[in-house]
Amino acid sequence: MQLITARKRKKEAGLTLVEVMVSLLLLTSGLIPILGVIISSVVLSTRIKNNLIAANLAQEGVEVVRAIRDKAWFDDAAFDRDLTDGDYLISWNSDTLTAYDSNAYVKIDPATGIYSQAGGIDTIFKRKINIAKVVSACNCEIKVVSDVTWTEKGINRAISVESHLFDWQ
Repeated sequence: MQLITARKRKKEAGLTLVEVMVSLLLLTSGLIPILGVIISSVVLSTRIKNNLIAANLAQEGVEVVRAIRDKAWFDDAAFDRDLTDGDYLISWNSDTLTAYDSNAYVKIDPATGIYSQAGGIDTIFKRKINIAKVVSACNCEIKVVSDVTWTEKGINRAISVESHLFDWQ
């Protein structure tokens, strides 16, 4: 009886070192690809987030210039009163243009999450608004280009939005 019990205990004693090593090999060979997919999706989601922010900042730049043009109309002034050729900085609440500074980053207010050129923490984004009058017989067109640039993991990225504003009144 003792001989049978000793053999039974030996069979049920536990895992051998070889079994443990095989288990670890199978576990790591399954986890490494999963970890790679997780890292890739985090990198991709960051890139998508930055592209979305940049696209919205570029569109906002054009819309602010359009608002400045509309204000001139409401004041019964020339539609291009405050819009002279050149490169400018602009914030969401601007009613005038500020000379462009290539070292100026778009800032974010941490309390509100609002992006602007003044107040807040520097972001990775720079925005340049270019205004150019289109030469034509009526002198009734302005080209507005809003460029947003940023560097992401050592790669320079850019998004540009162009709009043409007309004096249609």
